[in-house]
Amino acid sequence: MQETLKLLTCGSVDDGKSTLIGRFLFETGQLYADQLKALGDPLENGELPFANLLDGLEAERSQGITIDVAWRFAEAGSRHLIIADTPGHEQYTRNMVTGASHCDLAIILVDARKGIIRQTRRHSFLCHLLGIRQFVVAVNKMDAVDYDEATFKAIEADYYKLAERMPGANIKVLPVSALKGENLAKLSEKMPWYHGPSLLGALEDASVSRPSVDGVRLPVQSIIRPNQDFRGFAGTLFAGTVQAGDTLYHWPSGNHALVQSVWRSGSEVELIEAGDAVAVQLDREIDISRGDWLTNSPVTGARIWKGWLVWLNDQGHQPGKRYRIKAASRWTWGKVANVSGQLNVDNWTISDDAELKTNAIGQVTLQLEEAQALDIYQQSRHTGSLILVDPDTQQTVAAFMAEEAVADTAEQRPAVSQAEKELNAYIRRHYPHWQAIDVSDWS
Repeated sequence: MQETLKLLTCGSVDDGKSTLIGRFLFETGQLYADQLKALGDPLENGELPFANLLDGLEAERSQGITIDVAWRFAEAGSRHLIIADTPGHEQYTRNMVTGASHCDLAIILVDARKGIIRQTRRHSFLCHLLGIRQFVVAVNKMDAVDYDEATFKAIEADYYKLAERMPGANIKVLPVSALKGENLAKLSEKMPWYHGPSLLGALEDASVSRPSVDGVRLPVQSIIRPNQDFRGFAGTLFAGTVQAGDTLYHWPSGNHALVQSVWRSGSEVELIEAGDAVAVQLDREIDISRGDWLTNSPVTGARIWKGWLVWLNDQGHQPGKRYRIKAASRWTWGKVANVSGQLNVDNWTISDDAELKTNAIGQVTLQLEEAQALDIYQQSRHTGSLILVDPDTQQTVAAFMAEEAVADTAEQRPAVSQAEKELNAYIRRHYPHWQAIDVSDWS
């Protein structure tokens, strides 16, 4: 059995994303009789409304669009699939970003009647920005253009030209008809001029993305103490492998210890690998808290990071506002110190607009109130990203993808008096749940 592949479908409104997934499940024999019955009456063209398998919200069915992210489990030959059906309307870009951040492959739908449009460019760039490097471009509704080869070839050429701005992307363009089930599970007899894979074949050949960061990455999520003789550090191992006898370093202290045992699913095992939910027991006591990192080599945190920020909230960014920052399982505070520009998804250029509104994609400098270890996002998505949470509403307002750490200087810190330092020490000692940062070394 191959590794589980996570993928998403994205495209403009009414490109047929939900229909594609529903019909794919039908063509590959993955729908039960009760699911087919629940689809409802056939459409005017005699086909079943396969989109209803995923458009579960009443508002989605009544409008014929996808609003929320719908997750489906499926199979492609010997491979398990987790499919995210994401909304196509620009208003719901944040939902699409949520789905894409977890996926290995993107199916970009293009309406054969319309060709490459603004949402095609937007979704392609967003998926690439979010670390996806495998793209299956499904030119849908080929039945509406009489399965015309010239129409497909023109769209294929346009997309490859667009993809010149997506370095490292592995792209397959294939013609399909989601409504008729053509070229989904097997090659279509109505398009004998096409010699590439079917959708099923393309998914079988896809690979699962792995972090390219060199080393072990284990952000600690919890401390396990079932008895007085065991102290384990639990979390998801995002990169690398660990076994008994390995040396692990603790961030932020820099202390190190040998691994005494490794655990997965409640049982001691010989080896744990990236993607596993694990627990690690060390051979000596180190003061480790939730949110700290265990790595196989020392890492350095930074207070100031440059990178891309996708603004997700209806209320725009308020310059100077403090936000709660969550990186893996660690919380801190910070603010957007500078917006150097925004991406124009129409032509993929950077403007000097510093106002971040809903769905804006900005190049920013993020200033944290205490150092945070991060990887470069394109090397490790889970340990190279963080989210911003509005402390007033507790809503997630933005997602940040790290590109570069900036050296911290004393001049970048606010001036702190001796009285403020003493008050800070008192608060941290008596009210640790306030999560006040340590300013004892600030001048």
